Formats: sequence, structure tokens, C-alpha cells
Amino acid sequence: MSDTRKKLDWIQSLRGVAVMLVVLTHARYYFLDTPNWGMAEQILRPGAMGVDLFFVISGFIMVHTTRDSDGSAAYAGYFLLKRFARIWPAYAVVTVCWLLVAYEGFAFFHDPANVHKFFLSLAFYPVDVHSPLYFGMVLPLGWTLVFEMYFYLVFAASLLSGRWRWVVLAGWMAFTVLAIPSLKRELTFNVLTDFGFGFGYLNLMTNPIILEFLMGACIAWLYAQSWFQITSKTVCRHLLFLSITLLPWFAYSGLGDFHGPLQWGAAMALMVLGIALASKTIPVVPPQVLVWLGTISYSLYLTHTTTQALVTRYAERFGAYTHGWTHIFLTTVIAISIAAVAHHYLEGRLSHAVRNALLSLVSRRRQPVSAKAP
Repeated sequence: MSDTRKKLDWIQSLRGVAVMLVVLTHARYYFLDTPNWGMAEQILRPGAMGVDLFFVISGFIMVHTTRDSDGSAAYAGYFLLKRFARIWPAYAVVTVCWLLVAYEGFAFFHDPANVHKFFLSLAFYPVDVHSPLYFGMVLPLGWTLVFEMYFYLVFAASLLSGRWRWVVLAGWMAFTVLAIPSLKRELTFNVLTDFGFGFGYLNLMTNPIILEFLMGACIAWLYAQSWFQITSKTVCRHLLFLSITLLPWFAYSGLGDFHGPLQWGAAMALMVLGIALASKTIPVVPPQVLVWLGTISYSLYLTHTTTQALVTRYAERFGAYTHGWTHIFLTTVIAISIAAVAHHYLEGRLSHAVRNALLSLVSRRRQPVSAKAP
């Protein structure tokens, strides 16, 4: 592993933290309708902030990995192609698997309306545009990917502006998330607000949770500046400690209890900012297991609810108790194992095959006619 990759192991490990938080927050439903539900809700529900952490990280990574952008249409197009090839194939496969497990077969597709919802979901278009934050996606987890893909589109467009790309990115998000909603009604940062726009996709574009991507992008921009540094190693060690402990404290402080840039998103951005600043002066060496979990985080995020449902079904058939911590342990361990396999075959082989096929198609179309002649 190169020094650059090692230097950013901390961001990869945060992806591992984020995905485990999401896995555990969904696992709390095993306590539903039991005397322990209240305790499980209190302990595990804040894990949903893992999504906000994912959004901040995504903004950071996109800026950091495109710092050599030349502002060309080819660069922006290649960026989108890579993002699509990494996200969509695995998402499409897992969406089908989820429906087969949830409906125990192909019953979902017997209704033509459901088929329409299926294709909308695969196109990363909100199924129910007036139901933020989740938009009724066929794969319930898909709501986050709708926001991700929208951010990638906006980000790719901003890359065309060359050295003004960050101004364009911030300006567009300020216009869509702050200015447009203010014209419709009083400005709000409540991510569950339905602004009721006639153009349905605008209800997604104006959702304030999008600002979390911008937070991550701003942190990455600061990270790249030479003046953004604290020279004292002692101060940086304290900063690192405080940044890491911010997550568990904020989770149970009561200051924020849901998604959004002024709630969980704000705390996650502050944590990433503190770690990023400290990492420029002192080595931040996270546990390798977290780095590995970060590597498979996309597959784990996509597959964990399908795995949880399938394992629970068979556990109940064998008479196992499925409403306690032991079942959470079982489903989590198996979910991680399944995700590792999915990462290898879906993110690895399938996504790479799709990317190579798209690249080959694009390069063939760019060849002059004479070059295609036998």
C-alpha cells in the first residue's frame, strides 16, 4: 500500500464505522414488541447517523480523488462512468435479491405498478417523490443512493468549471437547497419536509441533507491547503481524541436525534474535520479491521438487510430465538461474511466488467470511421 493510501486509512476506517452503525441500527428491530424494545431503541437507533457520516465522507473522497481534474468533458465523463459502474451493478443485483427474499419469490412483479416502481428504483429516481426522506424505493436502503447519484451528477458538472469548480458546486447547492425552498415556503432544514414541487425530482434536489456532501467537500478542500495545519503534535493528539469521542457523546447527548445538516450531519462533519486536521501532523493508524470493513462497506450496506431477513427466516424455522442480542450477533457476523463475498464478485468482478465494457464502448464510438474499416 502506498504512503498516500496509508495516510487516508482513517477515512476508510470511518466508512467501516459508518456501515456498522447502520447494520446495528437496523438490527434493533429484532427487539420490536418485546420488553427490551425501549432499551434497544435507545442504544441502537443513533446508529442511523452512519448514513450522515457516509454522506460527509463521500463529499470528502470525491474532492480528494479529483484534485488533478483538468476540467475537460472527458474527465467529467470518465468520473461519472466509474461512479456508475461501481454503484449501479451491485445495486441492481441486490435489489432483485431483496425482492426475492422479502416476497419469497417473484410475487412482487405480478403487479404492473410494482414493475414500474422497480424500474424507477433502478434508475435512481424517487418512487414516491412526495415522501422524503426515503422516497418509497423498492430496496428501502436505496434512498441514500438516490442522493449519492444526484451528488455525483452535480459534482461531475462542477468539474467542467475547472479552477472555479468548488465555487460552482457550492453555488448550485446553495441555490437549490437554500434559495429555491425559500421561494416555496419558509426555509427549513427538516429533511422530512415535502415542498410539493410539481417537478418531482426537485423535491430531492432541494432536500437539506444534500448539504452534508458539501460539508465533506469543504473539509477535503481545507485538507488540501498547506496552511490548514496545526504544528503541535500534542495539540493534534488531543484534537484526535476529542474528535473520535464526539461521535458516541453526540449520539446520546440529545442534541440531535435524526438525519440532517444541523443534527447528526453537523456532528459527523466536525468529527471528520478534526481527524483530517490532526492527520496532517500526526499519523492516524486505525485498527485494520475497521479499514477492512471500510473496504467492503458498500457491499455490507447493500446486502445486510437481505442477509438479516434470510438468516432470521431460517433461524425461526429451526426454532432459534430471534429476539435477542445473540441473534443480532449471528446476523451481523453472517452479514459481514456475505458482504465480503459480494464485494469480491459484485464490486470487484461485475463492476469492473461493466466499467471495462462501457469504456470499450465509448472508445469505439470516438474512433474515426476510417479506423473502423476492415
